[in-house]
Parts: sequence; structure tokens; C-alpha cells
Amino acid sequence: MADSISAMPKEIAEWLSKQTDVFGSIRFLTEFPPIPKATPLKNTVVSVGLENVKITDSFVENSDGELIAEEYCRHADIKVRFSVYVPYSAGGTACHEAFTKIVDCLNFKSDLNLKESGCDAIEADRDTDAFVMKSWIIIEAEFCPAESSTVQYEAFMPKTLFCNSHMNDKSIHVTPEDKEAWGTQTVSGTFFGTGTSEQSISLGFRPKFVFVSIAVFPMFWTDSDGTSHCCSAAAAQSYGSAGLKITANGFKVIKSSSLNEGLTSVEMNKTGEEYVYIAFK
Repeated sequence: MADSISAMPKEIAEWLSKQTDVFGSIRFLTEFPPIPKATPLKNTVVSVGLENVKITDSFVENSDGELIAEEYCRHADIKVRFSVYVPYSAGGTACHEAFTKIVDCLNFKSDLNLKESGCDAIEADRDTDAFVMKSWIIIEAEFCPAESSTVQYEAFMPKTLFCNSHMNDKSIHVTPEDKEAWGTQTVSGTFFGTGTSEQSISLGFRPKFVFVSIAVFPMFWTDSDGTSHCCSAAAAQSYGSAGLKITANGFKVIKSSSLNEGLTSVEMNKTGEEYVYIAFK
């Protein structure tokens, strides 16, 4: 990035020199290294140099219309200086005329994005017997190393990380199956108890977590003789409440006297009762 910016004055001077249909006999030089001018000056000369560079974060608009910073790109405002030298015989207005042509040419014939332009007062330069006007333009530029550089930053990070190329490639860390499941993370439904010792519910996948509850009665209630009835359960892949177990293809509810402890009756498959469930993929 720094190389591209530092080379800009030379590239601008060379490009302007080729626009002979616009500038005629105007000569373009670079200020660094300095190129001597004729004394006394007979034709207009413009020296091109770099004044300063302001680098900030680059922002792009996301799908919600919000501006977010691009992590591996930068925005630069590059101030390029033009020192316009014209012979005394041409008069000071020739400075403005030359600079106006430069701005128009860069605006309409180049790919540069000019943000601002301006100039200072015209002064007399006795060393060259010329009028001199110092002027400037500010060029906006976006720099993304991955787009312009073939260098692999082995000691820092691979080039594929630049310019969001790594983040935008979702297949690097996420499988197509995972992406397909993003929009359907849960499955819910109902079933009726059969009164048998167990009943399997097929979901077509092994869930990570399941919660089941009876639909009409409270999830946990106690009758008049002090017996508690548990009609809900939760289970994860490696553990769960009594009466519920995750299987390779869904889950299984269990109704068995062996599950009862003390005065608590586990009733996860009561005859004719409706149960609701939610399963997480």
C-alpha cells in the first residue's frame, strides 16, 4: 500500500505528460527527486509531489443498510501537491488556467476519484523568473492488499484472510449440511400416549436436546393421597430425565413402574393423552 501511494506523483506526472491534446507544451515533473527547471522559464512547468496521506478504516454497507468496517481494507485520502510555474510573460492567470486543465483532465479522463481541490496565492519566483502557484487535490482510494499484491504474508497471516475473502467463504468452516440446518434448528410436534411400556417417536435425525410435556394436565401435579405425577421430561444426548431417552432417529418415551420412586409416578406415555415436544438439531 505504501509503495502504491509513494509512486502516485510520478505516475500522475507521466500520465499528464501523455495528454498532449489538453496541455500542449506544458511540462510535468516530479518534486522528488527534484528536476531542475530552465532559467529563465520559457514554458509552463508543473511539479507533482506528495503532501500527506490520511488512512482510515474502510466501511461498507451490509444487507441491513448499516455501515460496517472492512477488517482487512483501508480508506486513504491522498493529498497530491501541484506547483505550477509559468513565465512572467504569460501572467499569473496562466497558473489558474493550467491547474483548471489538470483538475478537469484527472476528473474526466482518469480513473482517479478526486474528492477536493484548491490552490494558494500566486507568488513570484526570482530563481526561475516565473509566477508560482501552489495547488493541491485530494484523491480518495481504497486499498485491499489481496487485490493488488501477490505476496503471501507467511509470518503474519495468509493472503486469503485479506479483503473478507476468508470470512465470505462460509464453506471453509461450515459444511453444506450445517448451513441447510441453520434455518431449521428445531422441530416440534405432538403425539398420543399408547399406555405401553415405551413408544418411539421418529424425527429422522438424532437430536441434541428434547423436551416433552403432557398437553392437558400440569407437567407435575400431586393428587389427594400425596402421590406426585411427573408428566414432563427433558433429555440431552448423554443424559435425561426419567421417562425420556434420545435415540439415533428421534426419542423414546417410557412408562414403567420401575421408573417410579417413592410417591412420584413417571407418566410419559399415558393412554390417549396428548403430549407436545420440541427437539433441537
